[in-house]
Amino acid sequence: MDSSSNPGSSSASARPRPIELDKILANLQGDSGLRTQMTDYSPHHRDEIRRAYLQKRPCQPRGHKFPQTNQSGINRRFIAQWFDEFDWLEYSIAKDAAFCLHCYFVKTNFDQVRGDIFTMVGFNNWKKGRERFNIHVGPVGSVHNQAREAAYNLMNQKTHIETIEIKQIEARTVYRTCLNASLKCTRYLLRQDLPFRGHDESATSSNKGNYLKLLQFFGGS
Repeated sequence: MDSSSNPGSSSASARPRPIELDKILANLQGDSGLRTQMTDYSPHHRDEIRRAYLQKRPCQPRGHKFPQTNQSGINRRFIAQWFDEFDWLEYSIAKDAAFCLHCYFVKTNFDQVRGDIFTMVGFNNWKKGRERFNIHVGPVGSVHNQAREAAYNLMNQKTHIETIEIKQIEARTVYRTCLNASLKCTRYLLRQDLPFRGHDESATSSNKGNYLKLLQFFGGS
């Protein structure tokens, strides 16, 4: 939560963002190899920056003419079809290297991340491209998959919070309606000096007493 936010606001989405953050969001670096490391941003700004980048989708310049590099005596290059196989994959034109969108932006959440090849340095051993990408993804509980899940939760967090707030407002509205009806019934019976309870207030009773009958009337049933 931003430290400069208004503490009296009931919704995070309603709080004004600081000018500094607006400048950052307006000048996001598209090339994955030239981006500022997430650890260099203020912790108060990181989630907003992550959301903005995730909304922009991975940096995948499919129409780019990927340069060839001599690797072990053979000219090799990045293959655009890899974008179709790995939706997290990014390519930096500036560095001629591949990066991982999710790990790059969510890596700071995981202390066990090993190496910076897909987050800072960039991967460019095109001979082993597909093989290394699969190794990077790893099993279900891998750091990559945890980062992917964290990115998904981050994108859905705002909607989730707003849904909870709407439900809370609806619940408070229902509570106030019931409370008002109960108070009206009570005031009326007291003024008329009428008894509240009936002789039989069971579910099958046809006459449950003045209070329940009035409450039923106000409820419309």
